[in-house]
Amino acid sequence: MNLRILTLIIGCLSIALKFSAQTQTVVNVSEGGYGLVKTNLNMEYDHGFGAIQDGFSARASYEFFRNKRFTVSANARYSSCEISFGDADLSEGYNPGEINLNGTHLLGQVGFTSTFKSKILNRPIMAMAMINSEWSEGGFARVSGIAMGLIMLRANKNTQFGIGPLVMVNTSSKLPAFPVFMYRHRFNDKWLINLYGGMFGVDYNLTKKDLISMGADVDVKAFYFKPHSELLSEKCRFTYTSFRPMIKYRRRLMQNFYFDFQSGVSLKMSCRVNGVSSSTEYINCRQPIFPFIKGGISYAL
Repeated sequence: MNLRILTLIIGCLSIALKFSAQTQTVVNVSEGGYGLVKTNLNMEYDHGFGAIQDGFSARASYEFFRNKRFTVSANARYSSCEISFGDADLSEGYNPGEINLNGTHLLGQVGFTSTFKSKILNRPIMAMAMINSEWSEGGFARVSGIAMGLIMLRANKNTQFGIGPLVMVNTSSKLPAFPVFMYRHRFNDKWLINLYGGMFGVDYNLTKKDLISMGADVDVKAFYFKPHSELLSEKCRFTYTSFRPMIKYRRRLMQNFYFDFQSGVSLKMSCRVNGVSSSTEYINCRQPIFPFIKGGISYAL
């Protein structure tokens, strides 16, 4: 799973919410920033106390077309990540310094996202397609795509539950297609549960502006680099996927503007080096559990 998949599923969640939005009179801080909206700006910084260290991300999306069934948005993301592996952390005897893996790496992404919503047998359905180009300090890396559909088995004011397929095109993942689902339920004005993509949280609204959340997410750090090794591809992709139990605090600073702070631990799910679009793993890396902190600001309209 990667960041585009999470964004895709969150986007479908936002469509699901719109089926019930007209019956809601109050939107609490827990909804702020979830989903693909007309304008979405986000900046985040995280520090991990392990080999995967300082990370920065800036994202923007803008919806420039909408009718009753379709939307089209342009989206862009810039991210950086600092890597500091030891000599014994990589498999196959590779040295992280010699293959240019350690240090700060950059990744840029530009693409388009389109959504569609309708009904089948009186049940809401939604679909989303994303095409994305990726760039790194070595120049252009690849173009990839994702398509997904969801049928909402339940979609009312308090509960949204949907399931459907997801397919990836031109990916390094060993599972290019799999089922996905989302579930969201509001118990009352204070308590809300969210489960979608690689994110899970139980939200508690302290006030109309303050939120505490306990849960977990799936985080992905990825970039392309040139290893300068005859045994590896000319350009490779590094991907670190982790499961992160955490506590999050969110503060609504003003209308549509939010501050987030998170703290927890990072548990490695996978850490590997592939070709640009190959599922063949050249290198695996060792990474023990480590704590992290993360802060960010976002604007969603």
